[in-house]
Amino acid sequence: MKKENTEIATPKKKSMYARLSYPKKRALWGFIFLIPWLIGAIFFFLAPLIKTFYYSFFEMELKLGGFNYTHIGFDNFVNALTVNPDFNSYILDALKNFAVNVPIQIFVSLFVAMLLNGEYKGRGFFRVIFFIPIILATGITDVELKTFSMQSQGSQSFVNIDFLISIFTNSGIPASAMSTIIQTVQNIFGVITKAGVQMIIFLAGLQSISPQLYEVAKMEGCTKFEVFCKITLPMISPMILVCMVYSIADSFAGADITKLINQTTFTNSKYGLGASMSALYFIVTVGVTLICTAIVSKVVFYYDN
Repeated sequence: MKKENTEIATPKKKSMYARLSYPKKRALWGFIFLIPWLIGAIFFFLAPLIKTFYYSFFEMELKLGGFNYTHIGFDNFVNALTVNPDFNSYILDALKNFAVNVPIQIFVSLFVAMLLNGEYKGRGFFRVIFFIPIILATGITDVELKTFSMQSQGSQSFVNIDFLISIFTNSGIPASAMSTIIQTVQNIFGVITKAGVQMIIFLAGLQSISPQLYEVAKMEGCTKFEVFCKITLPMISPMILVCMVYSIADSFAGADITKLINQTTFTNSKYGLGASMSALYFIVTVGVTLICTAIVSKVVFYYDN
């Protein structure tokens, strides 16, 4: 007689990844996607940042084969803040542009994203219309858009500026606010280009909101404004925080003070002074970002599925 095979098949052991819980898998993949950014941040940002702070404490003289370092302490910082006639004014201009441009970019990007998220025919076409300038806003295209935007600020503007001024004047809007709004309208191409990334983030956030929330609000008789304030705005508040940080960084990165730092460092060959200006500007940028993040994060609503 043949012997029967009485061996019982043992189940295969699950891999370490299969044994992980769903939140841990999400965290793992999040870290994997962060690896390229971490590599770039460490080697292309953190290392130059440390060297910049180090150079700011020295007077550097270029010589054959390298630099001649002379330690002068905080003299470069004192020179930048008290002696240089332009640094403080450029810092104030950067802060002013941040205070004006960031709220406008957030408002415009959210407004356009809500329009593009609506249910209507030709929605894809209008999305392409808004996103093409963002994709092509490089090189000669960017120069041509800026040139056209500057030309539109003159008498041949495609917007009737006199009509806008008359409306704002009759509405009792302060002159300072009126000038800001008019400049934004005249520079609408630049605003749309700068708000492109934010529009994509907001559009993704709007599409992730469950339609059931809107159905319940409609059944309860909520108005459009109530739906926006009590459903849309809280649900996309994390995206507002992300877009705000991005807009702040973009605003400070494009400020005119970067040209002053570049001219001081490389044109005038004052490497230590330029490094101290960069260090001070970095501190201001990080400080403003942390303050704004701390304020906005208090009203951010995180929805757990």
